[in-house]
Amino acid sequence: MGNYQDVKDAVQFAAEWWVKRKWTFLNEANEEFMEFVDPAVCYQDCLTESDVVYLNMCFTEWVLFERPLRRGRTPLQMLADEPPSDAPAGAADVLRQIDETQLFSRFAIKDKDRETGMVVLVDVRTDRRYDVYDPHICEVEHWVDGSIGVRIACVDGAWQAVGQVYLYDRSSPSAYQSDGPGEMHPEDYLRKPEAEFAGFYMRLVRDVIGVEGRYHESMRAKEVAA
Repeated sequence: MGNYQDVKDAVQFAAEWWVKRKWTFLNEANEEFMEFVDPAVCYQDCLTESDVVYLNMCFTEWVLFERPLRRGRTPLQMLADEPPSDAPAGAADVLRQIDETQLFSRFAIKDKDRETGMVVLVDVRTDRRYDVYDPHICEVEHWVDGSIGVRIACVDGAWQAVGQVYLYDRSSPSAYQSDGPGEMHPEDYLRKPEAEFAGFYMRLVRDVIGVEGRYHESMRAKEVAA
């Protein structure tokens, strides 16, 4: 997959560029994220390093891809509009394509080939099939049969993973019907009505790691080494 490294480099550059300038948005965005998700680990006596790393990954992905920062534009869109002089060659075009096609969803894992890095994913929300280049999913042996929450985008006609957050659920994707992880649950209308407008990614993260998340006791969110 010739453009995979270009995509990876462009996303990494965007994330690092904004982290260096996090003072421009961090406080407000962090408060918004923490208030909505209300991570269960924050109620522990002591956070582990892996807890902090994973929480930061979830936050960074939301900020970069989904949260408007200025003039209604996300950090990703702003870099695509006005790439800095030290951006990798072609990064603006790559980021623009990512922004126009990216989506985060839960996908049923139908097939994967470790040699080619290709995985067949079917969106459990729309039943649409995607042939995705993602060596990471292919290399994690126990990620089979169930579903994976991941962000993908199409660049130069090829679908590939563009996010760092992976949420694997070993249960059959059909087990949840229409009320699965990340969806708007009946109890949310009472406890968290604003969840209806938060977006699928934020609802899924809250479901998994939030102290009031429906699945945080049964699902494990963790960083998996590639």
